[in-house]
Amino acid sequence: MVIGESLGEVFLKEIVSQVRAYDTYGTWEKRSDEDLLKEFLKGENKKPLSLMGHCQIDPKAMLKIYAYFKALGATIEKLSGFITSVVINMDDEGNGTVLIYTGRLILVNKSIRNAHMFGFKSIEDMKSQGEKLIHKALHFLENHTEVARLS
Repeated sequence: MVIGESLGEVFLKEIVSQVRAYDTYGTWEKRSDEDLLKEFLKGENKKPLSLMGHCQIDPKAMLKIYAYFKALGATIEKLSGFITSVVINMDDEGNGTVLIYTGRLILVNKSIRNAHMFGFKSIEDMKSQGEKLIHKALHFLENHTEVARLS
């Protein structure tokens, strides 16, 4: 972690890094980091997708979920020194579970409902929710280090 950077800033940079990693064709290459983070916001101008006729999840919604939770895992890994893995299991209707674990220790276990509605009120909200999950995971890891070392 760079001196002077808050945990939230490190986390947001990691989200941008994850989004750019999925951009194999360079479609978002010229977009700023702030612009990419705005994709995670839900507001009055972003209406929920109409799912009449089919229940298929939007690939953009899945990208947001993958980028957000993989960034959580990567940030926890950087701060703890333990290798983390992120497992995301979603059905076609947008319901599923996210697990972030290290060794045999589950650090984050989140249920997701209505994945097409995944987003945050503001970038600050996204940052604070990420910080909370990271702090909880690091605290849990600190208390159960011996389980994390099991393979």
